[in-house]
Amino acid sequence: MRVQNALYHSKSTLKTPVWEKVKALDLESSSLAFNRAGVIAYNYDGKINQQTSATEAWMPVYTSFKKKTMRSIFESSEGIVFIGSDNGLYKSSDKGKSWKQVQNEGWVMDMVESEGVLIATGQNGIMRSTDKGETWEWVISEGGVGIAIERIHGGFAAISYSSSTQSRRIRISLDRGKTWKVIDEGLRPSLSISSIKQVGYNLVCAHPDGIFLSSDMGMTWKRVHTGVHTNVSASFNFWNTNSATENNKVYKLYVSGSTLYAVMRDFGC
Repeated sequence: MRVQNALYHSKSTLKTPVWEKVKALDLESSSLAFNRAGVIAYNYDGKINQQTSATEAWMPVYTSFKKKTMRSIFESSEGIVFIGSDNGLYKSSDKGKSWKQVQNEGWVMDMVESEGVLIATGQNGIMRSTDKGETWEWVISEGGVGIAIERIHGGFAAISYSSSTQSRRIRISLDRGKTWKVIDEGLRPSLSISSIKQVGYNLVCAHPDGIFLSSDMGMTWKRVHTGVHTNVSASFNFWNTNSATENNKVYKLYVSGSTLYAVMRDFGC
């Protein structure tokens, strides 16, 4: 977990986790990726570092990647590394020694994998690959950008912007990302839906009106926490019903095991 410019980790299985500060490089302008190869810190200017297990020192990696405007790093189950940037998606099949651009239709950010299918957020919506990232197709494209993508039981969940409704929409796919079903019809249309997560077999959505839970894969929603109150963040199991007053902020959700963390953030991407 990153807090401002410090990095913390927890190995505890206690109900209240114990967080310990770890040695880290300057994280002021860095993002973190938790890949099969370990924790990687990277920034928009193309600087990439990985923490070694022996000394906990941060060392440069993927130094052959010379592009900048980096947005994300993802490693597939087969060890293929992808870097999303402002000008497309790059792929390396040799542990970062060489790179190939496999998509050039605008920026690419988050990526997930399930059963050999890769799904990613992009400038034109949500895109999909079934050939180890060699080719991509847009599976959700409504004149807007892709906001978030998550693995769920049996498939994927996604948030994207729709220019026709002028709001963010939530969808799920249970056929390996081929087709997608809208599941936000019980929620007020909003430009600021930030997260869709799964806890057990429940879907949880972070919406400006609060945190909503669905036990039937999005057919119906129940609010379990109200909107964000100024200077408030929360960590709770999904049945918590503490209240707060909505303002111009929204929660962003994170899951660790059966625990859901909700962190206050400003509206926006």
